[in-house]
Amino acid sequence: RTFRLPVLLPRLHKAMVKVTVGKPEDPWCEFELNEEDVEDWKKGVDIAEEKLKEVIQLPPITLDNCHEREDGDLQWDEITFEEEVNGKYWHATIMALHRIREDFVKKQRKMKHLDWYMTMKKTSDKRNAKYYV
Repeated sequence: RTFRLPVLLPRLHKAMVKVTVGKPEDPWCEFELNEEDVEDWKKGVDIAEEKLKEVIQLPPITLDNCHEREDGDLQWDEITFEEEVNGKYWHATIMALHRIREDFVKKQRKMKHLDWYMTMKKTSDKRNAKYYV
C-alpha cells in the first residue's frame, strides 16, 4: 500500500506596499501593509493602527506645553503608497490615522484639564489652619 502525501506548495509571498504619511521629503513615518493585512475592512484598520503606532513620532504633550497647540492640530499633509493600491489600503490607513488623531486629542484635553485643576488648586482659598481645628 502506498500513501500519497499532499504536496504543500509554499504560500505565495504577499508583496508589502510601503506607505508614507507626510511629505516625502519630511515624512511623519513610513510603514508597510500587504493584501492580507487589509483583507477584512475592520481588522485592516486595527492592523494599520498597530503598525502606525510602532513607527509614528507624535509631539509630546506636557503640562508646560499643553496650551501651545490647538486640539487635534496634527496635519498629515499627504499619504503616499509605493504602488497603485485598492480602496482597502486607503481605508485602513486613513481610519488608523483618524484613530491616532482622536487619541492624541483625548490626551491633549486630559492634560489641559489637569493643568486647569493644578492651577485651581494653587490659587484656591488658603485659610489659616489654626481657625479650623
